[in-house]
Amino acid sequence: MVETKREIILEEGIPVEVFDKDMNLLEDTIALVGKATRQFFSEISLESHRQGQFFPELNIGNGLIVRNGVTDEDYIVVANYPEVIDRQMCTTIARMIVCNSKLTIKRMVETADRFGNIKREFKEVYKDLSIYAETLESKVTQKDPGKIMEVSYKIFAPGIEIETEDQIQIVVGGKEIPFKLTGYDPLTFGGLTLIEVVSETRR
Repeated sequence: MVETKREIILEEGIPVEVFDKDMNLLEDTIALVGKATRQFFSEISLESHRQGQFFPELNIGNGLIVRNGVTDEDYIVVANYPEVIDRQMCTTIARMIVCNSKLTIKRMVETADRFGNIKREFKEVYKDLSIYAETLESKVTQKDPGKIMEVSYKIFAPGIEIETEDQIQIVVGGKEIPFKLTGYDPLTFGGLTLIEVVSETRR
């Protein structure tokens, strides 16, 4: 059965690349990728759900980014489990969500020149990281001098570390937009980071 599964993946699979949280290439392989038949997050539409079947020897874990070599879509792995038949591991099944945005995070760092002068500046710690962003709330609020659109998102991201003063930018409508951090959960899903952000209204 293991060899049969392998043959199916080799014959019917598509080329995929697997990346870590720093978008370093981990695997260049073949996998079966298709639309999931049921939702595994009720708040995310079924259209965004994918299921992947990978060779059992590959280490496919939560938070990894899988790039479809045919459609050029990126997926983030949110759950995975072994498929075992006759006491043999045949494949790794991965539940994935289609990424719909990119995340960049900048952090304040201090550097000193040879004279001991301290310079503080923001530097990128993550750049163009593939993520799935889900709208939590969108509203128009009254601010001086006028009305502004305020949007909050829940972000499904690889297992990254965030500090409270980090600058967060996500791509919305083809443009990088600044947001401020309102929630950070690295615990609920192992290998995955859940982030909540809201529009940055400071000028």
